[in-house]
Amino acid sequence: MSLSRLSAANVVLEHAPDLAEQVRLGTLGLDAAYAEAGHRKARTAAVINQHNELRQHAPDLAEQVTEGYLTLDAATAILHQRLEDERLRRRVKEVDAIRQADGDTRPSHTELAEQGAITWQEAHHRVEQQHAQRQKAIQEAQQALEQIARSWTAVQDLAVRLDTPYAHEVLDGLTPEARALATRLTSQV
Repeated sequence: MSLSRLSAANVVLEHAPDLAEQVRLGTLGLDAAYAEAGHRKARTAAVINQHNELRQHAPDLAEQVTEGYLTLDAATAILHQRLEDERLRRRVKEVDAIRQADGDTRPSHTELAEQGAITWQEAHHRVEQQHAQRQKAIQEAQQALEQIARSWTAVQDLAVRLDTPYAHEVLDGLTPEARALATRLTSQV
């Protein structure tokens, strides 16, 4: 028997001992038993990893699994929900801090969620909407400033010729708001 066949037989003995007798009697091939043993080994490793994750992040849930009050899958689902809730809380607090730094005086979504006025999911949804609106406003402001920067030479040119017919025609063709802005800008050049 080759070493690889002996190794396969050892894996079957260790992870699927119920199949070893079938292989010995010839009613099941070693390759099929080895494949099944590999699946069982992988499932066992996954269960061990799942339990280790529980012990690391939620010892209380791991204890309930050990005592038989919860299944491993149920405890893992609870853990994942806890982790997701914590992620939402962190994000809400992060965006609330940005809102406060920007000068927003409305009640924070964190406060509203902690008081029970809204859920953390609602708070998260609201802050993500506000954050998207903030990002859009920033982008629009950047674009407007870029446009002003590209047009700055026209303002400088107008400032140099402020008392000329050219300047009067330029200013006369503007809306009152644009004229007021042009006057303020040319006075600062």
